This record gives sequence, structure tokens and C-alpha cells, in this order.
Amino acid sequence: MNPLIYNYMKKNMNMKKILFIFILGIFLIGIVSASLDSLGTFKQNNQVRIAQVCSDALFINISSVTYPNSSVAISNIQMSSAGSGEYFYNFTDTIQLGRYDVRGISDGCEKTFATYFEITPSGKGDSGSNIAFNIFLIIMIYTITFMGVFSRNATLTLLGGGIMMFLGVYMINNGIIIYRDDLTTYFSYLTTLIGAFLSIWASIEVIQENLD
Repeated sequence: MNPLIYNYMKKNMNMKKILFIFILGIFLIGIVSASLDSLGTFKQNNQVRIAQVCSDALFINISSVTYPNSSVAISNIQMSSAGSGEYFYNFTDTIQLGRYDVRGISDGCEKTFATYFEITPSGKGDSGSNIAFNIFLIIMIYTITFMGVFSRNATLTLLGGGIMMFLGVYMINNGIIIYRDDLTTYFSYLTTLIGAFLSIWASIEVIQENLD
């Protein structure tokens, strides 16, 4: 087999393996994050209505609500009845950013429940819905891109650079995870510029390979 063809096929196979691992990792993290129902994402310092519905329950109590740092915010709170099997509690101490875990018990339905809600500066859930997923995604995008650079795989670098540009623009508009300040804005612009530079370099390499 022609060595050039063999090397090209080998590069493509390696890229497919990397992409498969990347997609598998996202899928597995998605399964973990989907194991609990979410009450939603709310704005910092705003009230959160914690609600549960159980048609045959005479009471539903909140066993605990824990802050993102795992300390207990409240415990053993009786929820109020809103009628038609709905019970609620208005939680107001939302100064900390991140995920709040809620656990409770009742005398009906499944007897116990576990859920969570998230607090972000803007109340938008896109950037803070899954902290682990966002961190993993950012690290994987950088890793894949620079693996392409160091292995001189122009196709992989072009793919990674394009994703980095998209990621950078997204973070400029939405922040990083649940944070948005001067530091995150700087990192977002840096990501966009690195992605653009590497995409241009990789495009030139691809064109030269095709010409050769």
C-alpha cells in the first residue's frame, strides 16, 4: 500500500477513536446527570418554590435542603398544601451559587423523594445545569484540539479549532458554568482567538496536503 495512503488512513482511524471516546464520555455524564429530576434554575437571591405532587398524601415534609457546599440550609420542614395533592415550600436563602439538593418524605406515593435546583447569577440554566459536564466538555475540547496540533493532524486540529471558536463565542454570551466576570470573559475571548488561529493554520495544511 502507498505509504501516504496508509498514513492518511491511520490518522483518520485515530481521529475516529478519539471522537468515539469523547462522545461516549458525554453520553455517560448525561446519564448520571439525568438520574434526578430538577426543579429548574433560578436567579441568585430570588425565592425558589419547592413543589411536590402526590394525590394520596396527607403530608409531605422536607427532610433537608443542602447548600452547594454540602452544609444544611434547612431540615424537617412541613410543606404547605396547595390543594389537589400539591405541596410547596418557598425557599429564600439562595445567596450561594450552584446546586441545592432537596430530600423529603411523605405518607403517600413513593414515600421519599430527592430532587435539586440550581442558582446562577442570571437565572439561566444553560451554563450551570451540569457543572461536571461543562468542565469535562471544556477540557475535552482543548485536549482534542492540541492533540491534533502536536500530532500534526490537520483534520483533527481543524475540527477542534472550529469547536473552540463556537465554545468561545458561547462563553462570551453565557459565561463559564455559573460564572461571568472579567476573568471568564478574558478566557472566552482567548479560546475564540486560539480556535480561530488553529483553524486557519489547519485549513492551510489541509489545502497543501490535497495539492501534494
